[in-house]
Amino acid sequence: MARTTLMLWVLWIAITFSYYGFFTWIPTLLVKQGMTITKSFGYSIVIYLAQIPGYYSAAFVSEKLDRKWTIVVYMLLGGASAYLMSQARSDAAITLAGFSLSFFMNGTYAAIYAYTPELYPTAFRTTGMGVASAFGRIGGLSAPIVIGYTFSRIGFGGVFLITTVVLVAGALAVALLGIGTAGKSLEQITRELEDTARRPQREPLLEHPSRASSRVCPLSKPAVR
Repeated sequence: MARTTLMLWVLWIAITFSYYGFFTWIPTLLVKQGMTITKSFGYSIVIYLAQIPGYYSAAFVSEKLDRKWTIVVYMLLGGASAYLMSQARSDAAITLAGFSLSFFMNGTYAAIYAYTPELYPTAFRTTGMGVASAFGRIGGLSAPIVIGYTFSRIGFGGVFLITTVVLVAGALAVALLGIGTAGKSLEQITRELEDTARRPQREPLLEHPSRASSRVCPLSKPAVR
């Protein structure tokens, strides 16, 4: 389970870092871009409203596609939205990119809350889910600090480039280390993970014939003539 646990911890840290970094700072970042406080909160509300369709869309897609690939696609599209946010200059472009980023990050959460417990056996499913979620809080705690510290040095665009990198890293971790769960029972998923963990290692190299023939079995006796 080490590979699965590592993948889930990276996933949770990546999405939680991006989520809390974005929603904690977006009103302030909009003001820094030149908006009035009133206007920034109005744009923030529009961005927050994207959370609702984001959740529902991912719930639908994950049942039709697969929770693994739903997470990968939504995180990559979230990364693309963060990149567009870093390049946006007009109020309309910032709001549209922010709406899209909010949509895909919340969709990711809808999928990982279903995906994470599927990957753990019944004996410690709740523990695995709880620990993965707790590790995600490391990202949630560090994001406001990192963004607040780096904003004065790298600016609005740099902050969202960081978000882009983090979301893409989370997507790659799931794509490379995760397994698909569509159409499988929990028992089947557990067996697949166990089979992966027990996959036999490479056979040792054959010994050179000259060395093998030079060995004498300790139980053998010389032939009597």
